[in-house]
Amino acid sequence: MTNSYSTDMFVLKRYAALAVKNLRRRPVRTALTISGVALAVTVAVSLGGFMLGYSGAIDRSINMLGFQVMIMAKGCPYEAATMMLKGGTGLLYLPGDTYDKVKADPEIETITPIFVGVAEKEGSGIGDNAAKNFSIVSGIDIPSFRLMKPWLAFKTGPGYDGGRWFSPTAPNEIVMGFEAAEYEQRKVGDTFYASITPAGKTESVMHEFKVVGVLDRTGTQDDGTVFMPLNVARDYFGRPGQLTILGIKLKQFSGAKLREFESRWLQLPEVQVVGLQQVKNTLVSLVSTAQTMIAAVAAIAVIVALIGVINTILMSVYERTPEIGVMKALGARRSGIFQLVWLETVIICLLGGFAGSLAAIVGSGLVERAIKALADIGVSGSVVNITPAVIAYAIFGAVVLGFVGGLYPAWRASSMRPVEAIGKGL
Repeated sequence: MTNSYSTDMFVLKRYAALAVKNLRRRPVRTALTISGVALAVTVAVSLGGFMLGYSGAIDRSINMLGFQVMIMAKGCPYEAATMMLKGGTGLLYLPGDTYDKVKADPEIETITPIFVGVAEKEGSGIGDNAAKNFSIVSGIDIPSFRLMKPWLAFKTGPGYDGGRWFSPTAPNEIVMGFEAAEYEQRKVGDTFYASITPAGKTESVMHEFKVVGVLDRTGTQDDGTVFMPLNVARDYFGRPGQLTILGIKLKQFSGAKLREFESRWLQLPEVQVVGLQQVKNTLVSLVSTAQTMIAAVAAIAVIVALIGVINTILMSVYERTPEIGVMKALGARRSGIFQLVWLETVIICLLGGFAGSLAAIVGSGLVERAIKALADIGVSGSVVNITPAVIAYAIFGAVVLGFVGGLYPAWRASSMRPVEAIGKGL
């Protein structure tokens, strides 16, 4: 049995060496066929990496919110999700007494009130062409907000040491998120100017703030946010007592507890209760159509690659018809001819699988930038995660493609009659 196994391995190696030699006869054609397979694998790996990475990015962003349930004014759930996960501006406000009603719920472990507003900043342009940009301002209650997000820390280093949270009633102190400070080029002790239009007014008012702290990078919406005391923010925006969101952590979080909590507070006509799993489902559904389209493109690429592989091997078989006839006349079995042609197909697809996987890894950054440029996907951070498992599945799929694509050409070659095959070369 050992001798038989050794013989089989020796024959397989000889066939593999002969298959490689045959493929090298037409290097340009072989390279083009491998490129077709590599393109299909690149698309498939990029799609798999995006689907995996996007789901992970949503989970990370939701976990970094610090709470499990949001109560907000009735409106589009996607606006709410985007506002919390990416700093969107679809702002609706809760009545002033909602917080007092909800905080008494016995199932709540922690609750934090948040007020979100948009402040306008004047750019460096001239006249009517002056560029305008905006800052997301969050009014927060420091004790409950920090309890929800204990990982928040201040950036350290030259110009950042000594960072602290603002005083609860300080009218001109702010803390800036990492990206907001980087964009505005502000450090601890610098002055920050923002123009705020109070509710019901048409004229904006320019305000001057002192930066008392800059937060370290978190990879969440907090990085692009400017924080100030809750009541101070509401006063500036002319909305005393109003809130944008109530962030809530329940004592016992489960589907049943969440449904009970929702049923209690959905009785208030002005609010909606959004569980973060609902936010995740909403965001995933937004890109489901795009994922389906990309999957269709990947399927088309695989079909085109399969046709290209079959065509290449068939042409190779046709060109080597007399050679195959001589091999059969000298005693080569049908199974040997079949195995030889099949190996050529598998080698092409295997090389294409490795090349496509490498291309997907190298180009993952470009793919991520393209996705974010084409669509607002609602999360920050990396959304393409190409793991070893994704690559393994892609290469395995390429090998399966080789097995399938090589069946007909291998059968065609092994079915030739020696006399007819040799005669075609005369």
